[in-house]
Amino acid sequence: MKMLFAGVVCAVALGCGKAVAYSCGDTDVIYNLYDMMSEIQSENGPGTIGPRRLVTNQTSEIVAFTDKRFIQPHALDVDQITIKFTKEHGSWLGGGVVEVVCATDESGNVQKLDEVKFSGGRRNIGDQVIRSYSGLKGKRLSIHAVGIGAVGSARIRFDLLRNPSEGQPWVPDTSAPTGPVPGFADVHVHQTADLAYSKGWYWGSHQPGDLMTQVTMCSGDNHGTLEPLGIEIHELGKAHLGETSGYPDFINWPRWNDIKHQQVTSEWLKDAHERGLTLMVASVVANQTLAAGMIASGNHDNRIAPFDMESVRHQITELKKMDESEDWFEIVLDPWHARRAIAEGKLAVILAIEASNLFPESDGPWREQLYDVYDMGVRALQIAHQTNNDFSGAAYHQDIFEIVTQLKAWYTGDVEYAEASDGVHNDIGMSARGYQLLDEMIRLNMIIDMAHLPLKSQREIYQVVSQDHNYYPLFNSHTRIDELLYQEDRDILNEHVTTDETLEFYRATGGVIGLRTGLQRMKDYPASGVANNCDGSSRSIAQFYRYAADRGVKTAFASDFNGFIEMNPPRFGADACATAPDEPTRLAQAGAQGAADPNWPDYVQEYNEKGTAHIGLLPALLWDLNEVGADVTDLETSSESMVAMWERIYDPARQMVQ
Repeated sequence: MKMLFAGVVCAVALGCGKAVAYSCGDTDVIYNLYDMMSEIQSENGPGTIGPRRLVTNQTSEIVAFTDKRFIQPHALDVDQITIKFTKEHGSWLGGGVVEVVCATDESGNVQKLDEVKFSGGRRNIGDQVIRSYSGLKGKRLSIHAVGIGAVGSARIRFDLLRNPSEGQPWVPDTSAPTGPVPGFADVHVHQTADLAYSKGWYWGSHQPGDLMTQVTMCSGDNHGTLEPLGIEIHELGKAHLGETSGYPDFINWPRWNDIKHQQVTSEWLKDAHERGLTLMVASVVANQTLAAGMIASGNHDNRIAPFDMESVRHQITELKKMDESEDWFEIVLDPWHARRAIAEGKLAVILAIEASNLFPESDGPWREQLYDVYDMGVRALQIAHQTNNDFSGAAYHQDIFEIVTQLKAWYTGDVEYAEASDGVHNDIGMSARGYQLLDEMIRLNMIIDMAHLPLKSQREIYQVVSQDHNYYPLFNSHTRIDELLYQEDRDILNEHVTTDETLEFYRATGGVIGLRTGLQRMKDYPASGVANNCDGSSRSIAQFYRYAADRGVKTAFASDFNGFIEMNPPRFGADACATAPDEPTRLAQAGAQGAADPNWPDYVQEYNEKGTAHIGLLPALLWDLNEVGADVTDLETSSESMVAMWERIYDPARQMVQ
C-alpha cells in the first residue's frame, strides 16, 4: 500500500522521474488590444489569452496540465542575464513545475538554454534556483512554464537581474580636457519615436542610412491616424498636409508643421552635428494610450509591444546599436564622458525617458525597473508625463490629457485624480512613492527633468533639493515662458509653462531650461533687441530666450522633434510669419522681412522655405537668430551649460547660485 501511495504521489508531482523533453513553445508575440488591456488592468495579466511579457519581476500561478509563456518583446542589449526562480506557494498535493528558458535571435531561431524544475507539494516552498545565461545580446529571452503531474498548482516568481551590482551609482572617470566644450545643445529630441506607439505613427526611420532608404515615399495610408476612430484632437487628429511624400520629392515633408513623419534621420542629425550641435538629450518617448489607438486603427506593427516601458527599452537598445555602429555618435554616462566625447569630435548623447506610464506595478518593483534603465545608460528622467501616475500629478495641457487621467484613475484604481480647483493647476503633487523616486534619482546622480510636472510638484521638489541636498540642480527639458504667451496659448498649455517663480528654481540650483522652438507667437520683450514683427519665427523665439537669459537662467534649444509638435515657421516664402492672427497681418509682417540673401548657405535657404523642418536645420535657426540681431551667446554655448550643470550634480559642496 505504501509503495502504491508513493507511486501516486510521484505521478501527480513530477511524472515518476520519466525523461521528458519540454519545449520552448512559440516565442513569437502578436499584440492585440485585449491582451494589452488585460495586462494593464491587473498585475501580471492573469486574463491574457496569449503569452505575457517577461518583465523585471513577475509571479505566476502554474496549474497542472497547463502552461504559460513569458516572452521579452524586445532584444536584449546585454550579453548576460541572471534569473532567480523562487517557489512562493504550492498546493498540498502535486503542483510540480518545469521552467524552460529559451532565447530567440533576430532571425527567429530558438535556442533552449535550460530547464529548472520544482517538485510539487508544500515542503519546498521558498526554494530558490539562481541561473546565469550568456550569449544573449540581440536575442529575446523567454520562459515556458509547464505544470506537470496530474493535480495541484504552484506559484513561481522570476527575478531578472541585468547586473549583480544593480542599484549602485555609476563611478565616473573624471579625466577630461580642460576648458569649456564647444557647440550648442538640443536637450529634447525624440530621435526614435518611429519605434514608439507600436511603430504606428511616424513614417520614416531614425536608423543609419541615406535618405533614399530611411525616408521613402509616403502614400498617406501606410501609417497612423486616429481619424478612423473619430478622434480629431488638436494635432493628433490631423490628416496629411495634402500630398505628402518623402525621398526624392519631399513635398510637405519635411516641413515645419508636419507631425507625422520622421524629423531626425541619421543623415539630418549628422548634418546638425557637423554644423555645431555637440550635445543632444535623446528622450525615448512612449504613451500606451496612443499605442492602443494605433492598434485599434490597424496602422501599427503588431510585433512591437505597446506598453510604455517595453517601448522605452526597445528604443534605448536601438540607440545603443547606433552608438556601436556610428563613430560620430556616442551615448555618454557622466559629464566627463561628455567632455571627452565632444573633444573627440563626437555628438554626446544623454539618454532620457518621457513615458506616461513610468515603472508600472505590472512590470515589477519600481526600484528594479529604475535600476534596469539606469544600467542601460539612462541618466535623465521625467517623473510624470501628460497624465498622473504613481509618483506625481502631471501638468494638464490640452483637455484630453485630463480626461485620460480620469479614465486611468477609474480603470486602474491606483492613480489619484482631482479636478483642478482653479481650472489650471493640478492639485495632485508628489506621492510618497514619488519622493522615494526623487531620493533614488539623487543618490544615482541622475538629471531631474521637471517638464510636465504641475506647479505643486515643482514646488515640492524644489523644497527638497534646496533644503536637503544643497541645491541639487533642476532641469526642464522643454518649456515656454508663461509671461510672454498670448492667452489663446495659455489656455492650451495651462501650467505646462515656466513662470517667474519656477525660473528662480532653475537659476538658484544652477539648472538649465530647454525652450521650445515652436510656432507660438510671443508678446514683445523689448530687452531682446529684436523687432517682434514676424509671428512664430525666429523673431518670436528671440523674445523668450532673452527673457530667460536676463534672469540668470542658462538656456538651450528644446526642439521636441518627433513630439507631435509643430516647429517655428520661416521669415520668408509662402509660410512666412505663419502664426500671425490673420492673413492681412501675416502679409504685412512678411513684407517687413525684406528678401533673403541668395548667398546664404544651402541649408539656410532650405530653412527659409520650410522653417525648422528637421534637426539638420536647427543650425539654420541659430543662424537666423543671429541675422535678426539676437544675442545668442547662451544658445551657442549651451553644450557647456548642460555639462556644467551635470558636473554640479556630482559636487557635494555645491551651494545656492547667487
